[in-house]
Amino acid sequence: SKQKAVVSTQSTGKMESLLSSVRPLSHSTKIYKDQCVYCFDTPTHGPLYVDFEKYWGHCSQHINKPGIYLKHVRIVKEKPLVDDAEDPPAKITRLAIGVEGGFKDNNQYEYEDVYSLHVRYTNGTSEDVDLSSPRVPTIVLNTANNVIAFSSAGQQEQNNQWEGDVRANSRHSENLLQLDNGVKVPPGPWKCSVAGCDKTDNLWMNLTCGSILCGRKYFDGTGGNNHAVDYYDQTKYPLAVKLGTITPQGGDVYSYDEDDMVVDTQLAKHLQHFGIDMMQCQQTDKTMNELEIAANMNFKFECDNILESGVALKPVYGPGYLGYINMGNTCYMNSVLQVLINCVGKIPSQYLAHTTNTSEVPSDFAAQFRNLINHTQNPGKYSMDVNDLKPGQENGVKPALLKSIIGKGHPEFSSTRQQDAHEYFLHVISLLEKEERKSPNLACVEDICFEVEDRIECNASKKVLYKSRKDYCLSLPIPLEKASNFAEAKAWEATKSQLEAEGKSIKADDSVKFKVDLEDCFKMFSSPETIQDFLSPATNQKGTANKTTGLKTFPNFLMLQARRFTLTANWQPKKLDVLLDVPEVLNLEYLRSSGLKPGEEELPSGPTEAPLQPDDTIVTNLMSMGFSLEACRKAAYHTKNVGPEQAMEWIFSHMDDPDLNDPLIIEQPKPAGQPAVSPDDVQMLCAMGFTDKQATKALIKCDNNLERAADWIFSHADELDEEEAPTPSSSSSLPDGPGQYALRAFICHMGTSTACGHYVCHIRDSQGRWILYNDEKVAVSVTPPKELAYMYLYQRI
Repeated sequence: SKQKAVVSTQSTGKMESLLSSVRPLSHSTKIYKDQCVYCFDTPTHGPLYVDFEKYWGHCSQHINKPGIYLKHVRIVKEKPLVDDAEDPPAKITRLAIGVEGGFKDNNQYEYEDVYSLHVRYTNGTSEDVDLSSPRVPTIVLNTANNVIAFSSAGQQEQNNQWEGDVRANSRHSENLLQLDNGVKVPPGPWKCSVAGCDKTDNLWMNLTCGSILCGRKYFDGTGGNNHAVDYYDQTKYPLAVKLGTITPQGGDVYSYDEDDMVVDTQLAKHLQHFGIDMMQCQQTDKTMNELEIAANMNFKFECDNILESGVALKPVYGPGYLGYINMGNTCYMNSVLQVLINCVGKIPSQYLAHTTNTSEVPSDFAAQFRNLINHTQNPGKYSMDVNDLKPGQENGVKPALLKSIIGKGHPEFSSTRQQDAHEYFLHVISLLEKEERKSPNLACVEDICFEVEDRIECNASKKVLYKSRKDYCLSLPIPLEKASNFAEAKAWEATKSQLEAEGKSIKADDSVKFKVDLEDCFKMFSSPETIQDFLSPATNQKGTANKTTGLKTFPNFLMLQARRFTLTANWQPKKLDVLLDVPEVLNLEYLRSSGLKPGEEELPSGPTEAPLQPDDTIVTNLMSMGFSLEACRKAAYHTKNVGPEQAMEWIFSHMDDPDLNDPLIIEQPKPAGQPAVSPDDVQMLCAMGFTDKQATKALIKCDNNLERAADWIFSHADELDEEEAPTPSSSSSLPDGPGQYALRAFICHMGTSTACGHYVCHIRDSQGRWILYNDEKVAVSVTPPKELAYMYLYQRI
């Protein structure tokens, strides 16, 4: 956008008197110049003032302190109309917006940025000063120019131009080793050269030796057999080109060493070495971009039903109907926050009453969360009738500062990649709990927290053990075998597999989806499970035990996750093609577990279960992100199946481990009666300043190795400190009541995995209407797609 300054107004004071408030800029200084830190005003809404002391953005309503500010106004202009009605739609070749080969940028406006100085004096007067005025001190002028030039704290969250594929030049292009082995590659047909492999598509030619090998196996089990990457592991020959994608303009080249798609600047020369004339080649196979685009466009059924395509939805605006603008793959965040803020009553009420004394408003979770809640309930100009919007004005707000705070330090949520809404929900809950530990007047997480109780009965002694744990989301398996149309859906799966094998197209309207009742999901959750190799503390021998699971408490709001993502027989992630029959009202009292019953004899303390096994659901989630099977199993195992988020953090912290992808070795339980830790070792760690509880945990984690325990305890000091702090939602104080619920909201996912696609949510408003929140678009839903949801929120009746 163009930039210009404004003319100075009448001087009413001396700027030099305020120079002491100008803080020098450095490259580490965070500049909040995109929007007001106290609301969501941008330079498009009106002047935005960036102070030269903290470098925070202020709107006209929130500027009140004497000082020197950079004033920024953005003038909106309509772009000249271009008549392209007769042009055929361009082929999409890149996952990008606003660039050649990508999706068209439909923004019809252009912007002109106008900058000046705004000076507020201690006597209450103020003035605007042109940046070119001789009255402007050099330090002020330099600071203003630097603020304009520096990237803002949230500039990476751009939405107008999303690049999904920017390939770098390979460092191997200029000096690639090519063997003089006499290999000449024919124009086809090709086949993987590994004995016994019959792959004739997804083939890659190694540019060092000319070997033709099949590509990686995709997340859904299709693709190749990994022979090309296995060959790189043996030879370290770095570059391979995908056969069938070569044209005079280039081809798909992958660098195994650089672990990315790259540009081979010498591709024509490298191909000529094996007798391939690039200028004569034609495309015969889909490029990697085309495959990715097809995968993200191939969920027509979900899109049409979830977004209610073909139906004119009535937009709504005003309190409770504020849209959250997508900042680039933030639909998962928008959906989760809409549900929490609009539905879970204690969260908005307590945060609106909560006052923060922080001096770091832009980076304070409570301040920015309260800001979003306040404007969701009182949106004003951010949620208006579209006919009342000014040119270039957007309905909705961009919670960019809150996204940055929630994602800080998290390897996934700090990125701009698509994420799992379930994992994000649990992460937000953990932040709310941390805030409650700091602020005794906050106690809203208990509204959604509950206790799950496991009952384990030793089949040899008939004695029982009850173990409870706190949870925030009930994860439900989906029993496909209970589908009302099981035979018909299985027959369609066989037909679909045959069509795919023959390379024929599959129409979304022809598909037959499994139809499963949500009640059957609850029954499967609570059904008895046999534990093999159960080490009974009563008999001190291995045998079997029966395990059943129920709910010890029922929360005011019950969040459910439908496990739509599972593993196939060969450990490949797969999204279940299933429609759930979801009732508006639930009675879950039959799931209530009340602990030890009269006549039951309790098992003595000691090891009771077989060795911990990795949770398949957690493994599935991680594998969909591209990690290996063994790495995912290790992550689930070593985090004790707590959840996908903790397992993912474990993987990122062990990425450099040389044995990360080696087979998991499962530890056997220690015999009953064996002391867990050495009292002397505990005493030595306590002498370093740690508590008895912390020292014991460290020794257990490190198998009684004192040296390793000392290293572990120092590297997990923050985690241990948090555990020592009182937990706001202890089991004894959790709300409990009748297990009768009404559906209040649900979150839907469209796409092949949680790492891609799109999220929206539906919320029942005070008038009983279902409202669709599709990022900034908010409208009354005509046919709410409950059967396709990924997460459900029920409210106690």
